[in-house]
Amino acid sequence: MSVAFDLDAAIAQLWPQGDSVRAPQVHMLADGARDPDIAPMIRFGKLDYDCLFAEPLSPRLRAAAPYLVHLAADSPQSREMLRRCSEDSWGILVKAPSHVTTRQLRLHFKKLLWVQDEQGRKLNFRFYDPRVLSVYLPTCTRAERETVFGPAQDLYCMEQGGLRRFVSR
Repeated sequence: MSVAFDLDAAIAQLWPQGDSVRAPQVHMLADGARDPDIAPMIRFGKLDYDCLFAEPLSPRLRAAAPYLVHLAADSPQSREMLRRCSEDSWGILVKAPSHVTTRQLRLHFKKLLWVQDEQGRKLNFRFYDPRVLSVYLPTCTRAERETVFGPAQDLYCMEQGGLRRFVSR
C-alpha cells in the first residue's frame, strides 16, 4: 500500500521561510525522458528554466532532455510539477542559497552528465533520476558528495509519500 503524497507538507518543507528572494531557492531537475508531458510543460510554462543539454538539439532529444526549473511555492505550475514528481519520478529537487542562480546550477549539474566506466567508455549518468540518486548518494565518499552537490545545499527525492532529504555536508 502506497502512502499518499502531502503536497502542502512538501511545500512547507521546501520553503520553511516562505518563498522570498532572500530565502534558499528550490529547483527541480526534471527528466524529460520520464514523460512526454514534461518538456512542453516546462518550455511553454511560466517558470524560469534551462536545459542541461547544449543547443542545437533535435526535437526528439529536446523532448527527452533534463531540465533545471526554478520553482515558486505559490505557482500552480510548480505545484503540478511537484505532484507529478511524487507520482511519476519526474526528477529530483535542488535547494540552493539565494545567491546561486539557475544558470550557475545548470553549469554545475551539466558537468555530471557524463562518466567513464572501467574500460574508459563515456556513459550518460542519469543522476537526476530519483531512483538513481537515492541509491548512489549513500555510497559516495565525502569528496564525491561535494562533487555532486556543488553549490546546492540540499537534494531531495520523492519517496514513500514524502521527501527524502540529502544534505551537502
